[in-house]
This record gives sequence, C-alpha cells and structure tokens, in this order.
Amino acid sequence: MKHIITITLTLFLTAFAMAQERNYISTCGKTKTAIKWTEEHKDGKIYLYTVQGGEKHEYILGTDYKTESWKIVNTSSNTNLSIRLNNGMYSISGKFNGKQISKTVKSKGKPWYQNIAYNAGLTLKNGKSAEYECFRPDNIKLYTMSATKKGSEKFDGKNAVRIEVSLTGFMSAFWSCDYYFDTSSLMFVGYKGVNGGFGTPETKISVAR
Repeated sequence: MKHIITITLTLFLTAFAMAQERNYISTCGKTKTAIKWTEEHKDGKIYLYTVQGGEKHEYILGTDYKTESWKIVNTSSNTNLSIRLNNGMYSISGKFNGKQISKTVKSKGKPWYQNIAYNAGLTLKNGKSAEYECFRPDNIKLYTMSATKKGSEKFDGKNAVRIEVSLTGFMSAFWSCDYYFDTSSLMFVGYKGVNGGFGTPETKISVAR
C-alpha cells in the first residue's frame, strides 16, 4: 500500500510540474493573431511563457503571483531584453529595438504584476481593488496601475468576472481596459481594450475554440 501511495503521489507531482497550455485569439479590426500561454510550476516558482506572432515573453513569478523577472524577445525588432527585481531595484539589460540598454530603475513600492491577465482574478479573489506596477512593453517605462473588480457579466456568452485596469490618478480618465476571468477557476478568458492612439480599433482576446 505504501508503494502504491508513493507512486500515485509521484505521478501527481510530475503531472503538476508538466506544462499547462492555453490558447487565445486576439482580434483587432481585421487582424487576428494566435496567442499561446505555457505554464509550469517547479522549484516553488511559476514559469509562464507566452507567444504572440514573432514576440515571446518569459515570466518567473513567486507563489504570490508577483513577477520576479521578465524577458521579452522579438527578432524582427531586434529586441532581447531582461528585467529582474531585487531589493526594490529593477535591473534592465539587453537590446530593445536594436538599442543596447543597461540600467536600473527604482520600484515605486507596489507589487510587480507584469502580466496582469495571468493573476488579476486570483489576486482579487477576496478583494475589490489593488494597485500594482508594470513596464509598458513598447517603451519599457514603469507605470503604476489600478485593477478594480466590477462584478460578473457575460463575455462570449458565458458569465465572467470583469476587472477594469487603468492608470492611476488623473491619468485614469484617459485610458482603461477590461479583463475577464472564469467565475470558478478565475483563469483568464478574455480582454477588451484599445491598445493605441485615436482611431485604433478595439482589441478583443478570447479563448481559442
């Protein structure tokens, strides 16, 4: 019996450590792009890998879902950049749009959630709102953001928890977007928002069917 329990536990832990894959479709105007998330749990960390078009992101998160490091690679834009947080300082190194970067940026004192789509549902499971910080991928500037739970509503015909994300302070009036999460698992199921200047079509992300 002891051997059976040991084997069962080993198989369970092995399965848990194996990669879990999720697929989405991003639609902006007439353009559709596939997005793939691959998630692994090992050594007490969460490893999340995302691919959209020719751009790849690698996130390492602690068990509290806070980002510890982030890497972005895009060969077409000559980008291969890594950011790591240690003792309240971000270390940024690599190439961004062909330009070599090596610098440090001081944290604003908020939790670092670089991919808020991954964890907002879980982070706000028992809360109403939270402030966090993240780097804007197109300019690598650090921003303070706000995530606020807005209740449950329909998304792609199913009930989902809607969480609004916006800039903080007076800047909140200029931009916001909505993330949607499964009501049971609180996993990411969708997004709506405008990712660009005036006249840019709304981007919608849905689970791939």
